[in-house]
Amino acid sequence: EREALTTKVKQVDMEDVEADEPFYEESILSSLGGEVTSIVAPVTACMALTVFFVRSLYLGRQNLSTAPTSIATAIYHESASDDVSTKITGALLNALFFVLAITVMTFMMYLLFKYNCTKCLYGYMAFSSFTLLFFVGGYFAQVMMEVWKVPFDGISFVVLLFNTAIVGTVAMWTSWTPFVLKQAYLVIIAVLIAVLFTRIPAWTTWFLLGALVIYDLCAVLLPGGPLKALVELAIERNEAIPALVYESRLTSRNDEDEKEMEEEALPSATSTSSPPEQVEIQDVTASTSSSKPEEERQGGEDEPLMKRSAAAEEANEHGEMVSLPDSIKLGLGDFIFYSVLVGQASLYDMTTVYVCYLAIMAGLGATLILLAIYQKALPALPISITLGVVFYFCTRYFLDPTVTPIALSLLYE
Repeated sequence: EREALTTKVKQVDMEDVEADEPFYEESILSSLGGEVTSIVAPVTACMALTVFFVRSLYLGRQNLSTAPTSIATAIYHESASDDVSTKITGALLNALFFVLAITVMTFMMYLLFKYNCTKCLYGYMAFSSFTLLFFVGGYFAQVMMEVWKVPFDGISFVVLLFNTAIVGTVAMWTSWTPFVLKQAYLVIIAVLIAVLFTRIPAWTTWFLLGALVIYDLCAVLLPGGPLKALVELAIERNEAIPALVYESRLTSRNDEDEKEMEEEALPSATSTSSPPEQVEIQDVTASTSSSKPEEERQGGEDEPLMKRSAAAEEANEHGEMVSLPDSIKLGLGDFIFYSVLVGQASLYDMTTVYVCYLAIMAGLGATLILLAIYQKALPALPISITLGVVFYFCTRYFLDPTVTPIALSLLYE
């Protein structure tokens, strides 16, 4: 009887182990899949809305070379009569000036953040965010209603627009508003800026995207880079960077952190001019184990900025090294320039849009894999933008001229 009882207990234990193993694997996979979906879905929505508005506003209605001068066209404004060499030189100068302006603004942001001038940052961001939603959003809303021939009166339009801008500004910079509302307004802002940037002439757009890829790599990965220094300072202080960042999910903070944020932050704050790569995909976890004792002695800023999920902790206990953070953070600038790329593609045809979208998603997936492996802040633009630009030109000049005539001639039949 004793041997039979022992055998029965062993069988029950083996059944429990076998039943637990699939659950463990499923929980890890579902955690990774959920995190990827939570960041891919808003990026997809942003690009889809950008393509819709670009094709509705710009396609066949105006010459984009007549777009007003902006920071991206401050040095050279492209004209249809210019030769190719002039366009290349001017586009290169525009890209260099744009990157230089972003670098200066990032260092200014770092200095303000370093010397605890966060109220100045939040105040500036609040004002610029409100002006973006009110003026730029109002302009595009008016143009769309004219295109669709929707009747409206000026007073109601201004009142509705003002309330929308106020609600959006408050939602993005207060902790008591619904998190979904904040995410929605971040996507709206990204769409507005992307549609506005699509008016930049084509030559300047391509050189600008290339310059941003190089800048993003240097600013985030090189020692002394402005973005790397900013992220490290935020981790050291256990504070959030005052910038437009899309979080895949709401992370829990202790009451003291929330009180400090509410005391330091103004009721409304956001930024239109925050540079695209100013905020990257980040895994802002706690400091390494070697620095934890020192931090605990100094008063204990050992709480991670972004806590890991239960599945990730379980994976680490079982020796699993590849895991994503509890909440992925993607800079709004990444949303913007992904959308600018597909917006430019939409001015040509939809086949190019689909190919560029798939290339960008592949690059974003590769970046998320690297994030799970290296567990540190990584730039989100380089891989996606490089793949998107390469596939854009391959599709436009090689695939489309070959496939389209074959499809039109019904050669496959």
